[in-house]
Amino acid sequence: MSSQDSTPPQAPPLFTEEEARLRAQLYIQQRINLQDGFYRRRIAEFTFNSDKMLWVSAGLMGISTVISSYSVIADKAFFAFVTALLPAFAAAVSAFRALYQWQRQASIYEDTWLALQQARLAMPDEDYLGSGDYNRYFPLLVYQTEEVLRREASQWGQMEQIGGAAGEKPPG
Repeated sequence: MSSQDSTPPQAPPLFTEEEARLRAQLYIQQRINLQDGFYRRRIAEFTFNSDKMLWVSAGLMGISTVISSYSVIADKAFFAFVTALLPAFAAAVSAFRALYQWQRQASIYEDTWLALQQARLAMPDEDYLGSGDYNRYFPLLVYQTEEVLRREASQWGQMEQIGGAAGEKPPG
């Protein structure tokens, strides 16, 4: 028995080099870039909401301080009432901000966005790809990107129900 007989036959590539190149470009454009835009919008939205509620709460406390100072001079019951009411509204706004945890959600999306950028690096720049590189890097790009998206979905309690997906090994 020769050593040639014991070597398993090499499987042919799934795609031609041109097909792999087109699939990689489409995947980057339609999957990665769209997710990238989604994450950027969510980060901006949640950061804006968190910052807006912080400023509203601080503004209410500032107004309360000014009215409180004026109520000492004016000696009117209405100003004392407003002075007591405004901090309660400020606390309600702060509780609302804490309840929705916009900053935490923004940080989750930011971490996922960074992981997506790292997964994007699985595919080298087109200028540096040689013959056969698309067939080699495209499956790795898909695996790493989908792993990032799977981890992001699982943070929201949407665990995937596909058997064997968690123990799956990267291609190549």
